Amino acid sequence: MKRTVIMHVEGVPNPNAMKFVVENGILTDEPYEFRNLVEADFSPLAKRLLMLRYVDRVMINKNYVTVVKNAQDSPAWDTVTFEIRMLISQLLESNEPVIYYGIETNQHKTQDEVIREMAGKLLDKHIRPAAQEDGGDIVMESFKDGVLNLSMHGACNGCPYASQTIKQGVEQVLTQMIPEIRKVTATANQVN
Repeated sequence: MKRTVIMHVEGVPNPNAMKFVVENGILTDEPYEFRNLVEADFSPLAKRLLMLRYVDRVMINKNYVTVVKNAQDSPAWDTVTFEIRMLISQLLESNEPVIYYGIETNQHKTQDEVIREMAGKLLDKHIRPAAQEDGGDIVMESFKDGVLNLSMHGACNGCPYASQTIKQGVEQVLTQMIPEIRKVTATANQVN
């Protein structure tokens, strides 16, 4: 499935840097900075950017890429921003990895497993803390054929707002961040 990348560009206080923000995806869990092609060996995105003669450093963070150009003899941002933006978009839309994490452990994962991991991280960071604050929890059960199935626990199990939370909150966030998720369903936890 081809992913469509929605991106905007932000100027930052450093005149030699520009921030390229991906609005509909997560690139990495933590920041990575690359200063040369050797350091960028495990990041196809950073490697391609550093191959541009005017790029000095690249930082890839959660949902953005910061490109720092050489202080001397670099073209103006208005002449290179489009090129950089297209390079980032093309790599992301091709579904090529941004960074190779533990190649040995990731090379045999199916696309569904990778999506399930991404969804789990988003749930843990953005959804579950709110549910836990209200005395409940939302746990991921499965992902298959574009459908993410969750289970409701504690105060969330039987809550009159549960379906509204799933459809207007959880599903909206997850389908925007991970286009491969087309639907989110939830079931009450059955305690034996």
